[in-house]
Amino acid sequence: MGIVPKGFQLAAIDNAYSVLSDCLSDIEKVRLSATFDAQKKTIVAHKGCLLFEAPTGTGKTLMAGCTMEELSKKHKILWFWFAPFSGLIDQATNTVKAEFPKLTAKSVDTERHVANLRSGDVFITTWSSVAVSNAESRKVRQNTETMPSIDEMIVYAKKAGFHIGVVVDESHHSFRGQSQAFSFYKDVINPDITIMATATPKDVDVDNFIQSHDIKYVHRISVSRQQGIDAGLLKSGVKVAVFKANTNISGLIDFRKTALQCGVRTHREIKQILADQGQNITPLLLIQADSSEDSIKQITNWLHEFGFRTENIRVHTADEPDPHLIAIAHDESVEALIFKMSVATGFDAPRAFTLVSMRTSRDSDFGIQIVGRIMRVDKRLQGDNPIPEQLKYGYVFLSDKEGQTGLTSAAQRINAIKSELAPLTRMTDVVAIDNDVHYVNNGQISLFTAEQEEASGHTEVAEVDSPTSNASEEKAYQFDLFNFWGFVNEATDPYSTTLSIETDGHIGTNGTKGTAGTAGATEAAGRTPSSYTYRLRTDISYPRQFKRAVVSLDNSKILTEIVNKFAFDERTLSATQQSATRILMEQTEIFEGRRDRPHEINALLAQVEIDKLAQQSLFSTNRDGIIDIRSLHAALAAKLQNELERMGWMHMTTPDKVREGLHKILVLRPEALKKAVDEAIALNTEVENASFIPDYIITDHELAYSRLNIYGVYPSDLNTWETAFAEDMDNDLDDIIVWWHRNLPRKDYSVCLPLPGQPNFYPDFIVGIKNRTRGNGILLVEVKRVINDENQNAQLKAQAVHPEYKKVMMVYWENEDRWLTVEYDETHDKNILDRVLRFDSMQSY
Repeated sequence: MGIVPKGFQLAAIDNAYSVLSDCLSDIEKVRLSATFDAQKKTIVAHKGCLLFEAPTGTGKTLMAGCTMEELSKKHKILWFWFAPFSGLIDQATNTVKAEFPKLTAKSVDTERHVANLRSGDVFITTWSSVAVSNAESRKVRQNTETMPSIDEMIVYAKKAGFHIGVVVDESHHSFRGQSQAFSFYKDVINPDITIMATATPKDVDVDNFIQSHDIKYVHRISVSRQQGIDAGLLKSGVKVAVFKANTNISGLIDFRKTALQCGVRTHREIKQILADQGQNITPLLLIQADSSEDSIKQITNWLHEFGFRTENIRVHTADEPDPHLIAIAHDESVEALIFKMSVATGFDAPRAFTLVSMRTSRDSDFGIQIVGRIMRVDKRLQGDNPIPEQLKYGYVFLSDKEGQTGLTSAAQRINAIKSELAPLTRMTDVVAIDNDVHYVNNGQISLFTAEQEEASGHTEVAEVDSPTSNASEEKAYQFDLFNFWGFVNEATDPYSTTLSIETDGHIGTNGTKGTAGTAGATEAAGRTPSSYTYRLRTDISYPRQFKRAVVSLDNSKILTEIVNKFAFDERTLSATQQSATRILMEQTEIFEGRRDRPHEINALLAQVEIDKLAQQSLFSTNRDGIIDIRSLHAALAAKLQNELERMGWMHMTTPDKVREGLHKILVLRPEALKKAVDEAIALNTEVENASFIPDYIITDHELAYSRLNIYGVYPSDLNTWETAFAEDMDNDLDDIIVWWHRNLPRKDYSVCLPLPGQPNFYPDFIVGIKNRTRGNGILLVEVKRVINDENQNAQLKAQAVHPEYKKVMMVYWENEDRWLTVEYDETHDKNILDRVLRFDSMQSY
């Protein structure tokens, strides 16, 4: 005996039967007409297409099957049932056999015998089985010794007085890219009635199908999610969990394994609750793998790690299809099903409460299918007895938090389905009278036949989507956000000129213009009469030669120092034992948009990612080619092994464990290597004299004069911020600034100092400070627009210390109003704005 329909389902079935039976009756009335084909086409276009629109789990298949049964009792009708995928043919066949005793499920491959056709026969197949040009589809489209082709069987059935009905299950998946299917439907089947079922309201693919087949009106029967909940068929909601971590640790976390771990925990909690309720139900954990190589194997290994036995796990993918997939839904020895895309559509497993998705997708169609897998309520829980609150929900755990977008939009689309029956009369309808089809407009029957009106153009029947549709047109306005807010490109001034510097070994008069009558440097340099020469000043005192800091090229010595300075203290060693880190898990009920209180959980670390980041950390120490990375790795591993043995942690002393432990230290305690390298570099940094600064500079345009620059001008390569800082130094009223010099990068006469893992650092300015107690009265200043960057360049510069001139001052122009000093915050490993710059503070900086 089949399932007894719920109240709302009975209403939908009765409504569908009335609509489609009216269509078949009208066709029968005009069967003897000389223009039967044209008349039938008009009737079918207006009355022959019906769409069940309902969330997954509310019984679309049940309503469609019961409608088919009732129609087959009154009318002589042959059915074709199209499943979206071949893997669902068996499920549909079993459903027809089990739930609809008045229908007979038949195979399109083996049961095309015309002598055995009966009203209520249902041929279950897929579009690809009958409409794609491949060897398998050709078999059913060709005659055999015992059976006609499917084409000829349909022709025979129609001549024998059969109506042809089509059922398109999961219609939101059935029509995508199916041009040959369209042709088969329209030209070969040419059905009298079509029943479609979808969980997606007003799906564009359904609309394309309707337009492609000249369907004038679709009778929609819509079922809301709330009706399914009230009837006990659907859970109250679905809670979606995502994981959020700070940017600095997110790359270390294995979000896939973390999502699976949380899903397993919830699965077992539900299992215990069901047992406490006396329910003999084993919940099913669904795991959707991503497309990465070996993802199935990895998930299986994780499940074993979490305590699942091999016999409790099943896998179903296109590469590894499980021939007993449908049986898994009822085989309660199976607790976990790993799948990719194939199970996401149409797999009916009401005992599934929990789903873990490792697939990255923001698509709402994907979201609808994911939600549909866990919305159903098992029949054993559909009684009148109240169930615990936890069992009223399905649970989804996403390894990629961006996938929540697709699930949220899916929930909105499902919520948009409102309870609605198809009207039996419409503003524009057709009716069969005396072997002719007439239009009915506002209750008035036209004197002309529908065929005559369409031929003469007296009427134009527009497609009707839904009798209560509130279609509205929306215009998308776009504008250039950057132009709207007035953002501009802050690139270097296009009119700036690259500074040209030459020397003849003499100090001349400041600001000499090179003209046709000018002797000396301009002519000696071969410059044109329009060039400008600016010589070093003689009215102020400054060094002609600065000090540069360079690293010793003794690689072995530096490597030894790094290993010796690397602090394997208790805190550092504890990182070798760390397998997780604390992050937030946020859970949202997607249908109501209600967010639960977040939970702090232990997120599992990804050793693969840690290994990658550890290698990057090691490579970053050798950008200048000073350190042998392999030798450093081996030396640190050897020292770590000694420390682990000293601690008595013998389980950690195998080569693999030592390597994993060292990599965890390098990634989780990055300051250890950084500090060791800094100290080793400092110990091996030497001071040497730079070349003499040029006697003069030459440019091809005149420069603005400066009060304290050693050439008496503002160099042309200064950017906006650097110019502003230079001007402020010139405007010093307390005479703290004695002189300043633009420190050009990559010049043999410029000041530089090494940065670990970075190119040599050339601070923007060299400044003479009155009464400065450090650096022999000289301060190095760096002007920064961005005080923190991803490659840590800004952070390293903020910590830079020159052996001769001491700590480099970094400054930031806040709102282009005032200068603030920038300091490195070791606790948070980033630069921060410290205090307003006063020039007198430079004296003791």
